[in-house]
Amino acid sequence: QGADLQTSSLAQRELNQFMEDEDLDAHIETIKAVYRKRRDVMMESMDTYFPKLAGLTYVYPNGGLFTWVELPEQMDAREVFKKAVEKEVAFVPGDSFFANGGGLNTMRLNFSNMPEEKIREGIKRLGTVLEEMA
Repeated sequence: QGADLQTSSLAQRELNQFMEDEDLDAHIETIKAVYRKRRDVMMESMDTYFPKLAGLTYVYPNGGLFTWVELPEQMDAREVFKKAVEKEVAFVPGDSFFANGGGLNTMRLNFSNMPEEKIREGIKRLGTVLEEMA
């Protein structure tokens, strides 16, 4: 009881039944393949559509749901965010992840929650914003 902080007994029973009825390992393998494909599409799209700017780098993730982007030092990701939203693209400005401040030129991009064609289009639009702001 102290470890689960009063999780509903009904929810625990439902989860237990799901785990007994479904092949969780197979589901995990399926979703890993989906995320791998989406990651690859995002990385290929970034290679294609992001402008070649000095200081613009991004991480090729070996797992997880996100990639990390570092913009040229003079670019403010929050300003990029404002312009990107106008083009119906969103991301998380990276300064949120710096407990002691900094990271104004960084952003986190999620590749897990959109289908490949939307990832491709979103990265293309974001690349246009970065080009315009360079």
